[in-house]
Amino acid sequence: MRTERIGDATLYLGDCRDVLPGLSGVDAVVTDPPYGIGFDYLSYADTQENLAALVASIIRPAIQAFDRVIVTPGQTQLWLYPPADWVASVCWDTTATFGHCGYSQWMPVLVYGADVPGFGRVASGRLKSDVIRFSGGAGVGFQRNAVEKAHTCPKPENVMHALVARFSDENETILDPFMGSGTTGVACARLGRSFIGIEIEPRYFDIACRRIEQAQRQRDLFVHAPVPEPPEDARIRDLFAPLAAD
Repeated sequence: MRTERIGDATLYLGDCRDVLPGLSGVDAVVTDPPYGIGFDYLSYADTQENLAALVASIIRPAIQAFDRVIVTPGQTQLWLYPPADWVASVCWDTTATFGHCGYSQWMPVLVYGADVPGFGRVASGRLKSDVIRFSGGAGVGFQRNAVEKAHTCPKPENVMHALVARFSDENETILDPFMGSGTTGVACARLGRSFIGIEIEPRYFDIACRRIEQAQRQRDLFVHAPVPEPPEDARIRDLFAPLAAD
């Protein structure tokens, strides 16, 4: 396993089932797992069966281990996930994607655990609502930029930026066990959150390292001190230990 520390981001190249048992100090998980619809990922076959296994071995233990877990599951395999405490959504009015019932203009967001505190407040510049809306212009940015093109299915930067802003507070530590090309880490760098990311594919991992390093260089005002290596947490380790042994 390879570990890279970039400012206040700690990035692991490895299987998240091996890394998760040793993590603690995580305030929220914000992640976009594979969708189980046949995307041509490196190092992973994007089947419904494999997604079900990931949900069982990673998402379910994470819900038990961490206080706040935010997952974008896609529409088609939503039913593979445990029932959420709430289902929020991201929606847009542009026509970048097409689904079973015509233009797809929304995606579900599964919320497990407690929301950020406060009622009706604006969190990191965003209204505390269960709907995040994008309108006009570039929409949700499904067109990949040049840095992201080596990844099969990168999440739009403005979507992950909005989710991190809405479901976490400044100076919290955010974990993404399916880091991919590092979009969640880029959002954290720009929003003043510490970040822990895990990715199994070396090519995607290298892209994430470059993007997060660049985002941290561009960050204005202050820079957080680097995050020390997360200490082992017995509670989390015990949750994942039977799965890691398989």
